[in-house]
Amino acid sequence: MLYALDKAWWEQYLVEARRRFAGALVSPQRIPGVHREMAWLNHEATNSGAAALAQAAWWCVERVVLLGYDCQHTGGQRHWHGDHPRHLGNAAGIDKWPAHFEAVLPRLAGMEVINATRETALPYFPRMTLEDALA
Repeated sequence: MLYALDKAWWEQYLVEARRRFAGALVSPQRIPGVHREMAWLNHEATNSGAAALAQAAWWCVERVVLLGYDCQHTGGQRHWHGDHPRHLGNAAGIDKWPAHFEAVLPRLAGMEVINATRETALPYFPRMTLEDALA
């Protein structure tokens, strides 16, 4: 699943996402050709990562391996992948992100979540290397 909350992100990357990603494209936004889901929505603020986990739980996914969930400015960068173009969000509320994950923890009961992110400020899930998580 490729999940993004921000409509501006979809407007910027939808064509590329369709070309490069074979899985489900999912968002709470109304985007043509993107599956609209709002399972995470409970009137709380959140980020795309926490919302994607809540969505996976809603779909009864049994196991999730997190990649790029650093939830901090790693190496001076706002994202693990570098900054978005200026008109897109660049993690202004990153200090609140761990709390967003904490808020969705009750929805994840019964789902195995492994954080295989190299450096992370997210304390709620067991850590392991990607190689071990996929073994």
